[in-house]
Amino acid sequence: MTRIAPPLVALALLLSPAVFAASKAATDVEAVERARFQTWVKGDIAAIKAVMADDVLYCHSSGQCQTKQEFVADIESKQRVYKKMDVVSMNAKALGSYAVLINGVIDVVAEAPGKTVQFKGIYTSVYVRRDQHWQLISWQSTTLP
Repeated sequence: MTRIAPPLVALALLLSPAVFAASKAATDVEAVERARFQTWVKGDIAAIKAVMADDVLYCHSSGQCQTKQEFVADIESKQRVYKKMDVVSMNAKALGSYAVLINGVIDVVAEAPGKTVQFKGIYTSVYVRRDQHWQLISWQSTTLP
C-alpha cells in the first residue's frame, strides 16, 4: 500500500491545476449564462452580440433554429421580446479549460407579435473560450409538459 501512495499523491498533485481550471471554467460560465439571460430580457443588442459566437446555432423550444444574425434581427425588430428568463436549475460541466456544457431548467415569458408564450423548459448550452471571453456556441431548449 505504501508503494501505491506516492504515485497517487504525485498524480493528484499533477491533476490539481487541471481540476481547478475546469472548476473555475464551470463557475465562470455559470455567471456568464445567468448574465446572458438578463441581457436577453433587457434586449441589450451589444451584449447579445458579444456573448454569442459568430457561428452559434440557437434552437428555440418551438424547433426553430437561428444563426446569430437571425436571432439578433428578431430582437432588434421586436419580433421576439423576452420578458422573463429565470433559472430554475443549472448544472455546468467543464470539458477541459476551453469548453463548458450546461444543462438546466428555465422559466420563460416571451412575446412575439400577437401572442405571449410562458413555459418552463429544459435546455442545453455550450460555451467556448475565444479571445479570453466565453461565448455561446450552441443552445437547444425543449418545453416541459
